Amino acid sequence: MQTMTADTRHGLLLVAAAWLAPIGSTLFAPVLPHMIEHFAAVPHAALLAPLALVTPALFVALLAPVAGLLTDRVGRRRVLVWALGLYAAAGIAPFWIDNLYAIILTRAIVGIAEAGVMTASTALICDYFSGQRRAHWLSVQFGSAALVATVCFVLAGFLGNYYWRAPFLVYGATALFIPLILAIIFEPARGASGKHAEPSAPESIRGLIDLRFVGSLVATLICGALFYITPVHISLVLNERGYSDPSMLGLASAMGSVGVVAGAAFFRFQSRRPVGALLAGAMATQAVGFAVLYTQPSLAGGVIGMFINNLGCGISLPLVLAFTMSKLPEAYRGRVSGLWTSMFFIGQFVCPLIVAGVVSLGGGMVAAMAIFAGFTALCGLLLLAGLVFGRALREPATTGTPVVRVH
Repeated sequence: MQTMTADTRHGLLLVAAAWLAPIGSTLFAPVLPHMIEHFAAVPHAALLAPLALVTPALFVALLAPVAGLLTDRVGRRRVLVWALGLYAAAGIAPFWIDNLYAIILTRAIVGIAEAGVMTASTALICDYFSGQRRAHWLSVQFGSAALVATVCFVLAGFLGNYYWRAPFLVYGATALFIPLILAIIFEPARGASGKHAEPSAPESIRGLIDLRFVGSLVATLICGALFYITPVHISLVLNERGYSDPSMLGLASAMGSVGVVAGAAFFRFQSRRPVGALLAGAMATQAVGFAVLYTQPSLAGGVIGMFINNLGCGISLPLVLAFTMSKLPEAYRGRVSGLWTSMFFIGQFVCPLIVAGVVSLGGGMVAAMAIFAGFTALCGLLLLAGLVFGRALREPATTGTPVVRVH
């Protein structure tokens, strides 16, 4: 049986494939007003057009566990290639479609494809790398995704100035990933014989579902929802402070998003510290960021608050993913990757609903920042208590450095 050690080429390509999630959710956001105007004759177009924007996240949340099961049964590489093809075909289709309901259908298909891409690429990263190398690539995945989302927003705005359908053409370009995947990515062997064999009884899925595993998924849901609070709502916070210029708000959001990159880099170098200590620190950092957003009325204060908040988010998400995947049998990494992806996208989907409820409770977007500051500070204190009394939270997020067998 051949053996191979994954290198930078594999890591970069898999990270780039995972960029399709932020591309899918942000690429045509700037042209939504034009889309609503175009379909003005369609009943409830003002509601249906934004629904097309969030539909992929809903389908990723629903179907990522199924995609994970497929990656374990038929292979990561095969699922990744087919999902990329489906993503490109469904993503570009609205350029020619002139029916709003059909466009929403294509967005649902994009979500199905995203579930396959995200699950397979994350599982392959965890198959190929372990220990600090795994921490490195997971941190690169999350840190770069924030920058890609910002670039996509700017690109979509530029293309939308010429024609509101033009941003959809970018989806078709993602088909260029397919020959690269076929040429570079290899299918890791699983099991002693290299076949896709079912694991033995002690490694059954029921044996994996313990308090540690469930806690990891709950933490993913919470961290996923917190991750989207400031990127999605910072313009509303600043608008409540009196700043309304779109270019100024876009620049402030882009500057604040750099915090995710910094946080992911920090996790990369601290990944062997106890997971409870890192996650408590991440929550405390987010609390400070929310507090700055609540107390500082200036534009600079808003940018600094968002940067600090995103610094904590950049630590927490690759941390909980690395911890979730750190002790899994090889044959179940796909399924667990799917569950993790599902929980993350559920967090993304419910984030606006949570924020709306908190805003109603607090009486405004700025006041909501104070409530979120209190919540994240409480989470940090609970994690510190768990670090003292719980064994799992004293574990490092990443361990081990195996060589990957290849079919």
